[in-house]
Amino acid sequence: MGATSRPRAAGTLAGASGEASRGGVKSAQDQRKSTDIAAPPRVETPDPGRVCPAPGGPPSDLFSGGELYAALEQAGVALAQGEPPTARILRANREFCELTGYSEAELLERTFFDLTHPEDRAMDQALYEQAARGLKRAWRSEKRYVRKDGEIRWVAVRGAAIWDEHGTPVRTVGIIIDITGLKRAEEALRRSEDRYRCLVEATAETVWITSPDGLTTSESPCWYAMTGQRPEEMLGLGWLESVHPDDRDRTLRRWTHAITTISRYEAEYRVRSADGGYRFTLARAVPVVDRDGRVREWVGMNIDITERKRAEESLREADRRKDEFLAMLAHELRNPLSAMQFALGVSQLSSVPEARRAWALSVMQRQLRQLGRMVDDLLDVSRITRGKIVLKKEPIDLRHVIHQAVAAAGPSIDASKHELSVAVGEGPYWVFGDPARLEQVIVNLLTNAAKYTREGGRIWLTAGREGAEVAIRVRDTGIGIPAEMLPRIFDLFEQAHPTLDPSRGGLGIGLTLVKRLVEMHGGAVSAASEGEGRGSELTVRLPVTEEPARPREQAAPSGRGLARRVLVVDDNRDHAQGLSLLLEQAGHAVALAHDGPSALETARRFAPEVILLDIGLPDLDGYEVARRLREEQGERALRIVALTGYGQHDDRRRSREAGCDAHLVKPVAHEVLLEQIAG
Repeated sequence: MGATSRPRAAGTLAGASGEASRGGVKSAQDQRKSTDIAAPPRVETPDPGRVCPAPGGPPSDLFSGGELYAALEQAGVALAQGEPPTARILRANREFCELTGYSEAELLERTFFDLTHPEDRAMDQALYEQAARGLKRAWRSEKRYVRKDGEIRWVAVRGAAIWDEHGTPVRTVGIIIDITGLKRAEEALRRSEDRYRCLVEATAETVWITSPDGLTTSESPCWYAMTGQRPEEMLGLGWLESVHPDDRDRTLRRWTHAITTISRYEAEYRVRSADGGYRFTLARAVPVVDRDGRVREWVGMNIDITERKRAEESLREADRRKDEFLAMLAHELRNPLSAMQFALGVSQLSSVPEARRAWALSVMQRQLRQLGRMVDDLLDVSRITRGKIVLKKEPIDLRHVIHQAVAAAGPSIDASKHELSVAVGEGPYWVFGDPARLEQVIVNLLTNAAKYTREGGRIWLTAGREGAEVAIRVRDTGIGIPAEMLPRIFDLFEQAHPTLDPSRGGLGIGLTLVKRLVEMHGGAVSAASEGEGRGSELTVRLPVTEEPARPREQAAPSGRGLARRVLVVDDNRDHAQGLSLLLEQAGHAVALAHDGPSALETARRFAPEVILLDIGLPDLDGYEVARRLREEQGERALRIVALTGYGQHDDRRRSREAGCDAHLVKPVAHEVLLEQIAG
């Protein structure tokens, strides 16, 4: 009979049968402790003189009429008989044939070692040889059989040697039980335990186990690393000492509720970290129950969610600032619109004096410029954020830019009756930059100073060379900047005084534009203030560049030129009519169209030299109108100018590809419009 490398305690076959009769098939735990073998009811060990014939007798007589063999056959147990010296199989019942996949005739041509897995064979031979030499009367083992079809089956073997009257082993008999299912279950359990152990070791989170009543029973190195609490201090309910005092009662109530109701536990709370601060953690735990529904233990994990909490707070703050911005935007839009509405009403009165009519016109022009600047700032922020602004850099003397900015910001400063002092110095201050964008930077600084300085205040603008940089400073006697706001004053939508009188407020984007544009020029901007009511000073620093060989020649402004035939295409009839009146006043012949198809028809009939083309048209958009006009007009000189509210980079690209010669974004100064018509 064969055996594996893990022999069990020896005993007689009859004695082993007696163990089974008292308890039936053993539990998995008992089987692991012994041999996982079930045996038939207890019978007395057969008398060797009665069971075994004299030496040389026929082997078939060994079991004939034997009570033991009959009982095992009826129990459906796999039985086999072997020859001690050679391990040759002498007899096998049906169950053993089914286990191995061989017929009895095929088995009688083999030894037990032929069936044994090669890795188990050496130890199996050693164990069998001990029984064959009379050194071991019974044995137990577990090993692998290789079936005829190649499948590997685990078996538990309980074997015994039968001796003759001289004490010589003449036969071996054995019970063989298929334990493949048990082995697979043990392997699955081992792998599961290995996965769990690896998961615990690999995760950076804290894994813990408690007793059924919720008391921590295992130490957690990760908890110690996170909290600094010694492992033994967290046992029981000791871990609560690391929970923030404000969260402790709520956390314990949730844990107690989960224990009482045997439900999933989840709670967020703060724990004291090893450095003395507090971090947010998410605790989750589930009960592990047995087949009877009783809780065996609780397994839980704590996940550090501090960064998530900070991100959530940042999102809430950004949402709050967005809401404040939208409210301020609504106010900033309504103010000029309201002023324009009243001024328009005054100008329409038949009895109003000419002087008041002129005043109304100036109000509408001023408020319209304010709206245009606001929209431009919003678009600039969007472009800068997405990296869409392209600077047109050239060597420029910064003094000229400063003087232009002072002239542009003058009306805002004068309206608040401020006194502006400008000290630029002799210069020149050559920098490599975009003159329009640098003028925008200085205008924003000046208007910001005017906005946050009470009426009749003072503003100083100075510029000078400081090493390899040009420093521009704008100082005021305004309401100042709180110390806690200084690090955030250049953030988008941030305002030092959000509760300020809305008439002096703003969108909170002006200084953001200043910072981004200055940084795009390789410079830096900073803010300083001695506190509220003490004024503030903003400083821009730009790197100097070498003086160019020749000063830049300024192009002379083009005049209006000759009268042209102009087709205005716009679905906004008020806008089209107003533009038509302006062009006719300038001496041009004008025709109108309000959609794509009529634009094509009017162009065929009117033969325009210039077309001012809106993009967002009904029926046929401006891009398609431009393409068809180019196809129809062929080589004839025709200037197409896109005049639209769409001003993104992609909009300009599409209009250019459609055949437009220029792209203007509404609103457009009438001087610029007339220059475009002149070509």
